[in-house]
Amino acid sequence: VCLCEGLGNMTLFDKAQALKFPKLVEINFDHCSDLEELPGSICSLTSLERLSVTNCHLIQKLPDDLGRLRSLRLLRLSACPSLSMLPPSICRLQQLKFLDISLCMSLKDLPMEFDQLPKLKMLDMNECSGLKMLPKALAKLRSLKRVICDEHTEQQWLAIKASAMPNLTVDVVQERFNLDWLDD
Repeated sequence: VCLCEGLGNMTLFDKAQALKFPKLVEINFDHCSDLEELPGSICSLTSLERLSVTNCHLIQKLPDDLGRLRSLRLLRLSACPSLSMLPPSICRLQQLKFLDISLCMSLKDLPMEFDQLPKLKMLDMNECSGLKMLPKALAKLRSLKRVICDEHTEQQWLAIKASAMPNLTVDVVQERFNLDWLDD
């Protein structure tokens, strides 16, 4: 679903429709300008491996039962600036390897049980300026190999790396857009 209009809360996507796609492995919602939340019925798609919700500026929440997506390996929630929280059930995504929450400026915290993601290898949390403190449980993510962050959480990640995860790569993204050249 790309550049979609008129989806609102997607009430038309009910559980019966979700059951029509039992082998669906990927869904992309990109630039859905009026999408405020994903329907809970999407959690019935247990074969789903990749869920991408990007540039959906009004989306405020994810389904509480997101953890039912037991096959999910990739969850991309990039550029959803109104997304204020991740449901605690996200920590039940046992197959999750890649999580992208970059440009989700309204996220205030991560679920405390983040250490229950045994296969998470990469976390992109660049420009999550609302995140002030990282949960201590992140230091228990033994499978985590790479974190992409910015200066807001850089020191916390470097402390985690130094104390518990010496093989972790912490990539700090510097300022994305430098318009100083306009002054010349």
